[in-house]
Amino acid sequence: MKFVQFVADFISTETTEAMSEIQPSTRSAAVQRFQRARRQANRERMSARLTGRETTLLPFDAVRSQLRQQSPLYRGIQEAPLDAIVGSVGRYREFTRQFLPLNDSLQERWVNVESLSSAQGWPPVDLYQVGNVYFVKDGNHRVSVARQMEMPTIEANVWQFPEEISVEPDTKLDELLIELGMRNFMARTRLDEQVPDHNIRFTSPGRHTELLTQIQVLQETLSLIDDEKMPYDEAVLAWYEMIYLPTVQIIKDSGLMDAFPGRTEADLFAWFSLRREPLRAMYGDYDNLTDLAQTVAEQYDAGGLGKVVRQVRRLLGSEKLPPLANPDVDARSEEE
Repeated sequence: MKFVQFVADFISTETTEAMSEIQPSTRSAAVQRFQRARRQANRERMSARLTGRETTLLPFDAVRSQLRQQSPLYRGIQEAPLDAIVGSVGRYREFTRQFLPLNDSLQERWVNVESLSSAQGWPPVDLYQVGNVYFVKDGNHRVSVARQMEMPTIEANVWQFPEEISVEPDTKLDELLIELGMRNFMARTRLDEQVPDHNIRFTSPGRHTELLTQIQVLQETLSLIDDEKMPYDEAVLAWYEMIYLPTVQIIKDSGLMDAFPGRTEADLFAWFSLRREPLRAMYGDYDNLTDLAQTVAEQYDAGGLGKVVRQVRRLLGSEKLPPLANPDVDARSEEE
């Protein structure tokens, strides 16, 4: 610990001395570049609102929670492509996807980092690598300045997670989390090997967890009935054939999906599952999700789009199928 503190004190002393040698004209030019970067950030955010283009940094912790391997391997010092750095561990709200600064409070440190680049250079930044992209562990301001200086790469200590994923520079967080969720679901269930044309596709993240819970409950139930533990792969296939497929077929045949453009049958299946109790209060008792879907479908056929969908949307509190991550919170809101 004493040695680490000695090194930290030494670096701090070296930095302080270098800062004292920076010419006022150099610092003034850095301030101007920061202000230009801030104007660019504002224009980028305005453009994003009009085009729907993703401009926010990806939060690393949200991505890491979906990785199968949680321990990265240190790969040493490398030259990391700046345009492949798409996220940050703790400062993803302070910079755009292009690492443009989002508020004026960053100016002092940003200007100091920019000024030091000509005085003595920087130490390597610290990056996590996931697939073909990187997330900043330490050195967000250095990455931001380097982007403004139009440097192609930056020297970095790299810790790599062994995940084979491909992320585009403008990939949205939800898209990435859905992809990782699907990979984890298939790695656990191997459903794609048993049913290659399963067509389970979500438009919001976090839904695969609900499916895994259903499979586990079914496995436990059938094991009790048979008085012996059911193999997991058999439980997966039983869940698909006994629960998922019949329910989705009813959803398809009923025409309910016409009321929720842009969503999938899997979205509505997960919504049925997560909203069991509010739906029970609305439509009465039922034995399983298939019966619930059938009840809703019958009321849809009897009353048309207006009656059933208005009820569903009133329950949802939205004209669109909303996120399903926290149904308990939604239920409390509806009661109020």
